[in-house]
Amino acid sequence: MKEREIDNLREALQTLPNRSKKTYEYRNALETCVANLVDSSKNPMKDIVTLACSTWGSGDIGLGNGSTDKWNKLTPENRYRVTLSALLGNTLPTALEAPSFTFEVNGVPRSTFDQFARCRFFSIGSIGTRDNDKLDSPFLIYDRLYKLLQEDKELKKDFEDWVSGTKDLYEKIISNGKGDYQLGRDVLPMSMNHSWTFKTDYLTLKGQCARRMMACEQDSHVLLFWKLREEIKNKVSPLLANYLRPACDSAKKCIYHGGAEGLTKYFSSLFAGCGRWEEEHSYSEFNHSCSDYETLSKHVEIIPKDGWIKFGEDDYSKLDSKDKKLFEDN
Repeated sequence: MKEREIDNLREALQTLPNRSKKTYEYRNALETCVANLVDSSKNPMKDIVTLACSTWGSGDIGLGNGSTDKWNKLTPENRYRVTLSALLGNTLPTALEAPSFTFEVNGVPRSTFDQFARCRFFSIGSIGTRDNDKLDSPFLIYDRLYKLLQEDKELKKDFEDWVSGTKDLYEKIISNGKGDYQLGRDVLPMSMNHSWTFKTDYLTLKGQCARRMMACEQDSHVLLFWKLREEIKNKVSPLLANYLRPACDSAKKCIYHGGAEGLTKYFSSLFAGCGRWEEEHSYSEFNHSCSDYETLSKHVEIIPKDGWIKFGEDDYSKLDSKDKKLFEDN
């Protein structure tokens, strides 16, 4: 490749050296989170119905017999009933593995990504710090810390001194002729802005939302999963989004300090419950919840615990027009 072609490629990927402008910016992580649904299955309902119905049929050979072509034999109302059965756990779970979604994420701290990357069955492409200059990367901090800095001038000065000192040190390491981005990343904090893309299936996303949408997680992490749900609702299917919900809402009780958490409630018990549901166990190191829905609701739609739509087998008419269009697709 010619040098100008290489430069063009690196310009697009933003890996050309000395192009980043150093900033000392820090921001509230709840104000910067961006989640974007890039792509998804053409018709997730058709995917679900096709797999859910594949275990029934005659032994005849040909398209339309055996386990094939069930979608075209069903009315839209019955396609809805099959999908609802899958969403309620009354079919083989593999049916919910069929629809896939690809997301882009940006404007969240690296600490949120480290928690996110524990998710199983997510295909993740994460921006690195070995090949990329981070002089222009802002630091994204907890909402509570950001507010505390506005109240405490001395603490704010100490914090801003740390930000500028960290960025200056990073710059010195990568600019002295012997250092590089790889060495410089040793001094980058967990609050550094991070971005990644990922692809997953609906069943995996549903399971992760059950855990990560509860307010017992880091605030930027909880916000991200509520935003992922919002993207599904706005761009794909309000019906599918309706079943992306916190596990406590399905259990109708606080499970951070009991229930599904089992004995792990004794391992740390760092925070109090958020108050969404009554607690069975109240011991905690700190007398406040890790996150709170009132604050998060300023940045994303938070469904009240009794605000989820209950769909029955004869509730096709209650569906949003987006969902009806999917069920009526031939």
